[in-house]
Amino acid sequence: MTLSDAHEGNFAQGSLRTTASHTIGVPHLVELLRVVPADAPHQRYREAVVDENVLGRPTHTGRQRSFRHLREVYFLDPARPEFAAMRRLWDVDPEARPLLAGILAFTRDGILRASFPAIQQAPVGSIVTSGDLAAAVSVVYGADLSAETLSKTGRNTGACWTQTGHLSGRTNKVRQTVEPFPAAVSFAAFLGHLSGNRGASVLDTPWAALLDLPLGTGLDALRTAHKQGLIDLLVAGNVVDVSFPLLDGARG
Repeated sequence: MTLSDAHEGNFAQGSLRTTASHTIGVPHLVELLRVVPADAPHQRYREAVVDENVLGRPTHTGRQRSFRHLREVYFLDPARPEFAAMRRLWDVDPEARPLLAGILAFTRDGILRASFPAIQQAPVGSIVTSGDLAAAVSVVYGADLSAETLSKTGRNTGACWTQTGHLSGRTNKVRQTVEPFPAAVSFAAFLGHLSGNRGASVLDTPWAALLDLPLGTGLDALRTAHKQGLIDLLVAGNVVDVSFPLLDGARG
């Protein structure tokens, strides 16, 4: 699949509501990708979770449920350019993995996206409550979700943003700045490219907002990713060209 094909017919932000009932399961994804090789076909992920129980679920039904949730949020399919790119970046920097996972989950899950303004607008060091997150979700989904479900989305999305590193703490969750790892910058830029952005505007996207990049530092972040061989970058005057031979599979 080419980038053009992905953009024209196969790439879109998902409308899932998985986080209404579950978190994005970053620890489970980390464990699954530790076991399943990067070049494995999509069937191997199901075998690992359901047949081999690598996540340690006590029942077969629980294994199936865990696989379904991970597949919904992350595809678990190398035919999907979003997942394939994340896998190519997965071993670049283990510390970037929670943010990589969060970026892909953000692409897939509408409720997680709806909750993000509560994160984005919170000053660093401030407490973000489940009520804050539920209120943000209600702006988009309030007419569709019961009060009980909204309350649960607040708790679940709070756990999700803790898994990605945007929040810290167990009871009182505090907004903290995530580190914009070059691997995460590359992934966010790639998704921006898939969505149709070009040049420096590959970081003028919702996914790049998750990186907590200081204003005006996007090009420097792309340069750092380029120096690490994660993307190709050419800057000539006001012209910026960004390409992704590593992430789209053009470079083995």
